[in-house]
Amino acid sequence: SSRFPHLRHSVATHRFTHLSVVHCSTAEKVSIIHNINMKRERKEGKAVGSRADDPGVAAARMQEDQQILKLSREGPMNPATVAYCGAFASLEMDNSFDLTDFKSNFGIEIVSLSDELVEFDMKGIDAPLANAFRRILIAEVPTIAPGQVTIYQNTSVIHDENLAHRIGLVPLKVDPDRLEWREAEADLSESNSICFNLHVTCEEGKKSVYSSDFIWQPWSDAQAEQFKDDPPRPVQPDILVAQLREGQEIECVIYCEKGVGKEHAKWSPVCTAHYRLLPVITLKKDIVGGDAQKLKEVCPKNVFDIEDLGSKGKKAFVANARNCSTCRECLESFPGDEKGVVLAKDKQHFLFSIESVGQIPAPDLFRRALKKFQDKCQMSLDVLAGHMEEDDPMI
Repeated sequence: SSRFPHLRHSVATHRFTHLSVVHCSTAEKVSIIHNINMKRERKEGKAVGSRADDPGVAAARMQEDQQILKLSREGPMNPATVAYCGAFASLEMDNSFDLTDFKSNFGIEIVSLSDELVEFDMKGIDAPLANAFRRILIAEVPTIAPGQVTIYQNTSVIHDENLAHRIGLVPLKVDPDRLEWREAEADLSESNSICFNLHVTCEEGKKSVYSSDFIWQPWSDAQAEQFKDDPPRPVQPDILVAQLREGQEIECVIYCEKGVGKEHAKWSPVCTAHYRLLPVITLKKDIVGGDAQKLKEVCPKNVFDIEDLGSKGKKAFVANARNCSTCRECLESFPGDEKGVVLAKDKQHFLFSIESVGQIPAPDLFRRALKKFQDKCQMSLDVLAGHMEEDDPMI
């Protein structure tokens, strides 16, 4: 429309961009879009050799986009991170992986530490590595859980299948390193399993069946000796399994074995294993007086506070950036864009939280996950080395 020439230009540019990049790789898309933006800036009258066309300035801007996630009222502005080494070759910017830089930038800082919860910062890595560590914690750290339940008597209102399912989800305090893995067709034995008896009868009134009613039965004297210092038991004694009325009875044998969370959630050792990016909040302008007070009040996480400057009044500052939940109230309920509030996140700084179910202490989970991560990396190197030897017998 002639009434909205700027809109017509925007739509035309979008169509051209879409047609140009639809069949391109991510790196090619980035390069094409950058060239389109440069041409647009020239067309709008910016002289060649100006700051917008300066390769150094463009490289710095792309480097910032790679490291900082910018946020607006609508959401994230630049969530993607390009890993291809030649993505910014036109800007004379080297995007290749450098092991020396990685070693110097990578770091882990423990924030809090207990048997139930570990919180730490992991810096200097990209999201795929952080996510791999999270997935290992959830799905690949082995624990011991009920694998088979033989029910001899169940006159309660709970069906056998549901009773077995409830029993299977009771977490057990057993060191998984003390048991071997059971092969697919192998029988249960003292080397690959432990056994609990559950026998509860309600004589009158009603009675609850708890995890404390699990009675460990060693396979042999040798297994009893192996676990005498730390006998197998449920993590918590008061986990409700069923409720019985007068005359009802439950009798079963529970066989427990080693497994991992990717096979079934009952073997997952964590309640939660999650991360978020470190918030980076900047005040580009001084926010003083009533605006400072209002900014502090609109933030539900107490990210901002007020500094008393005496005769100069009051000034807002960022007090607790880590508390930010990206609710963006400082941009929606307060004119943050106009007042210079800039919300962003560091793409290479992850705030990790590991909460253990209780089978394995959270600090030990952290070490086991790192060891599993190391084993997976070594396996990848071995596979690559094998392919190289196949391609070149002289290697």
